[in-house]
Amino acid sequence: MKLFPRPIKLSLRAKITLLIESLVVILVVVTGTITTMREKDTLESELRKRGLALAADLAKFTARPLISQDLTSLRRFIKHSMTQDYVRYVFVLDPDGKVVMHSDLVEVGKTYKDSVNIAAVNSEEPGCTHISKQGEVYCDMFTPIQVSDIRLGTVRLGYSHMAIEKEIANARKQIFIIGLVTTIIGGVVAYILASLISSPIKRITDATEKVADGDLNTRLTIKRNDEIGVLANSFNKMTEDLRRTTISKDYFDNIIGSMNDTLVVVDPDARIRSVNKATCKLLGYKEDELIGRDISLIVPQEETVFGGTGFKRLFGEATIINQEVDYVTKTGKPIPMLFSAAMLENKAGGIQGTVGIARDITQRKQAEEALRQSERELHFLSYQLLTAQEKERRRLSRELHDELGQALMVLKLKVRSIQRALGTGQVSLDGECDEVIGYINEVTENVRRLSRDLSPAILEDLGLSAAIRWLVEASTKHYNIESSLDMAEMDDLFSYEGQITVYRIVQECLTNIAKHGQATHVSIVIRKEDGRVLFRVEDDGKGFDVKEAFDQDPAKKGLGLAAMYERTRILGGSLDIWSQKGTGTRITFTVPLDDRRNQE
Repeated sequence: MKLFPRPIKLSLRAKITLLIESLVVILVVVTGTITTMREKDTLESELRKRGLALAADLAKFTARPLISQDLTSLRRFIKHSMTQDYVRYVFVLDPDGKVVMHSDLVEVGKTYKDSVNIAAVNSEEPGCTHISKQGEVYCDMFTPIQVSDIRLGTVRLGYSHMAIEKEIANARKQIFIIGLVTTIIGGVVAYILASLISSPIKRITDATEKVADGDLNTRLTIKRNDEIGVLANSFNKMTEDLRRTTISKDYFDNIIGSMNDTLVVVDPDARIRSVNKATCKLLGYKEDELIGRDISLIVPQEETVFGGTGFKRLFGEATIINQEVDYVTKTGKPIPMLFSAAMLENKAGGIQGTVGIARDITQRKQAEEALRQSERELHFLSYQLLTAQEKERRRLSRELHDELGQALMVLKLKVRSIQRALGTGQVSLDGECDEVIGYINEVTENVRRLSRDLSPAILEDLGLSAAIRWLVEASTKHYNIESSLDMAEMDDLFSYEGQITVYRIVQECLTNIAKHGQATHVSIVIRKEDGRVLFRVEDDGKGFDVKEAFDQDPAKKGLGLAAMYERTRILGGSLDIWSQKGTGTRITFTVPLDDRRNQE
């Protein structure tokens, strides 16, 4: 069962009054407690001094009677000491702890063996201890009786604590009366002070409620030079600014509401502050389902996309432009978005959050995927075309070598037979036969060269290194060009198909140099480095503009450079062409050794 069925509602004035009054009460209680403790300590110290002084005087006066065994004088001194206020007992002990004289004659002749008495008899200095007898607390004082360093006995007397308790009780009454008066005065002062503070605040509160209800013409007429006056002036300025900006805010709200792109405002703690209609429509949420939720609700991969601390990283980078992210709808469907964001700062430069705008790029992604698929199909088609071209070259090479070569050999033999059948008088025909045989030999050599160009048999017989070495020597000799070759052995690095592809790239480089470069020297470097094979073909020809060559109409430019790029791609490598008019051309392509495509 609750003590208060309803919450107690206190006004600001009551709260301030209670607070000040509580502080006054606490101050009074603490001050009274400290004063009482100090008063008690002072009284106990005074009592101890008085008792020790009385014991010292008694020890001084009882020395002679003890020596002379004058019990009557001892009795008189003890009775005189008992007349002092709050002295409850006085007695004199001999050095063995036996009672020589006591305020209570019944105790005379007894020997006390309690710890207090033993300590008093053995003590060389005056002392004091607290004991309790019959429910009353005593301050027991003892002083040795000495004459010329000779111990005659000990004086003990007991003071009652009632004196201290009475004085403490009187002090507490005085402190209570003073505290009560102080509390009442403090309450009155607290109420007056609370009224001075709460009255203008109540006026400010009433004015704030009016503004909240839409009355933007409300003004405060509080003229003070303290914080309340500053607050009133700030309120008036705020209402004036609010009145001026309300129309502008509605205008911008309409613009944001009509945006086709999504807009999300995020707090510095990565929680969604506001969204526009386009965001709710795209993701299938209601606005109140998103407000206050973490941004990971709609961008679950935020830490992967933005790195490190996720979306909060934006607060250290100011802007993000065209970052591709996936928004997730209420049903869990991902939607590709092109995201841009910027920090939201106040006039002082403090970070208030981040504004993010994103556009649905689903159709663009579909078009890109279709383009990539088309590109894959084109690459596959080009690979098939190059493969078919290579097969056709082998077929033509075999036909040239086998059929045309054999036909030329038969023709040569026939001419030789005819030449031998000529008579001695047919000198002119014999000379013509020699010319025909020479021409047949020239045609046969051209056929062999064409056959080797189409499908080099040396590649199958001796390997890639020997084939490239022969290709360089034959090409430079045929076109009358000087050459230098620096080549590492690479026969075991590529499959046969890979060797043919590399051979064709080098062959295309040399053919272009011979046909278009007008070079006098060509340098070929082939070496292995960092898990790849590097090929570099460089000449000192006339050069050309690379960009202009690639920007030509496809119908006008040849297929040589495109074929080189495609063959390099098939090998999984990269090709770079550098050229400058009047300087020469350098073609560099690299093939990775760990790429399995050149082994297929």
